[in-house]
Amino acid sequence: MPGFLSWKHQFNRKGKKMKRRYFVQNVFTGSVASFAGCSDSHGQPQPGEMPPEPYGAQYYKKACDIWERESSTEFPLITEAADRAAWSLKNGRRLYSHVIFGHMLEAEFRQDRAGNPNYLPNWTRNTADEEYDALGEGDFLLFDYAKKRVRAARDRGVFTVGIRVPYLPNAIIPPGVLFTGYSLYDGSSTEECSGIVLTPGVHFTDGVLFVPEIPAVRACPISVQGAGIFYWMLTAAIAMRDKGGGADDSGEKALEYINSVRERGARIRADLDRIDEVAKAMTGCVAQGGRYWNFSHGCEFAIENYIRASGIAMSQLITPDDMAGKVKPGDFAIIAGEFSDVRENADMAKALKNKGIKVISIGPTHTVGSRGDDLSTIADWHIDTCSPEREGVVSIPGFDRKICPTTGVLYALALWMLNSQFIGRMIEAGMTPGLDMGVHLLGGRGYNSAVRPVVAERGY
Repeated sequence: MPGFLSWKHQFNRKGKKMKRRYFVQNVFTGSVASFAGCSDSHGQPQPGEMPPEPYGAQYYKKACDIWERESSTEFPLITEAADRAAWSLKNGRRLYSHVIFGHMLEAEFRQDRAGNPNYLPNWTRNTADEEYDALGEGDFLLFDYAKKRVRAARDRGVFTVGIRVPYLPNAIIPPGVLFTGYSLYDGSSTEECSGIVLTPGVHFTDGVLFVPEIPAVRACPISVQGAGIFYWMLTAAIAMRDKGGGADDSGEKALEYINSVRERGARIRADLDRIDEVAKAMTGCVAQGGRYWNFSHGCEFAIENYIRASGIAMSQLITPDDMAGKVKPGDFAIIAGEFSDVRENADMAKALKNKGIKVISIGPTHTVGSRGDDLSTIADWHIDTCSPEREGVVSIPGFDRKICPTTGVLYALALWMLNSQFIGRMIEAGMTPGLDMGVHLLGGRGYNSAVRPVVAERGY
């Protein structure tokens, strides 16, 4: 099997080194597609068929597929899991969570997150094995990080609910596509660690779009729509059982949450023309040598768009402290927040605009009770996530505020719909962008080591 790093040194028939343009073409047009196990022709129009929908619309449909699954086939499992969690609380036991796959999710589930009643306090990817020793018989654990320590906890009598994710072995991932040297992998599968298994239906690449010009990598990850929504649905169901007096088999509050996501997601889809307008503006910036930056304060929305499996390789982070040596007029930046009036986001937007950088805001147009400058009024372009509340969207008896926010999962939806359109517009302009392949995939590290220097040289 040839190595990725040998490509620059391949020779043509005349014995000369491969020219840069042919090297780039090989990398982006699928010389390594077989390594990722995803080089099918899914998504390409057949003779006589209409061309596929815009990539943003395709991405939205993939999200709809996940939402439908979570509210139908997975729903009885969520209610069963909530029953077990409620039993643990009633009997003086503890609830835990260790859901980390999806760059923004650790912060999305933080204990002081507005709208989080903290029934499922979430650990981080740096949680040590020894911390699992505190879990005992009758406790409850929601997890996506399958490891031997989870299996050991289950064997001690902890009730475990596992979420299948693209990055670790489970029964729906085809054999031979995962990189067994992946740093978070210890050979454990989701099933052997779980009492209940939840399946969001996220593709093993995490990306969901087949782009014919980049067949080696499925574009645009969607894992936040899987694990993120499961967490909030389960939280709503547990809260209803604990304080709301819900029957053991009821799950109306979990459905209330995901139905809010679906209704608001449909409104974001209805704004696709606006999203495409922003994608075209981003493409125009890149055509003039502009670079792509991200910033968020008080959450980790920005890292959802940085070194992301199936994400855009040119997308980078920026901070107030390091922007002087990085940004230049003609660049563009996405700034995001859980609320419209985060002062640090507004200050960053103003500072970037003063330097000639175009600012895109993704988030609520106006958060209820806004106490300062709304980012949407400062930015050059704004994409509304239709989430104006400061807390959550689910009312539970016994709580003085609504719980379970949609600002995070709908930010991720809007972001990747925008990136989907951006990829399409870049290709249309003759600038096929480089994508990062997930390092959990066989061949991912090698692919990235070949693509990233090209992206650094070209700028995209």
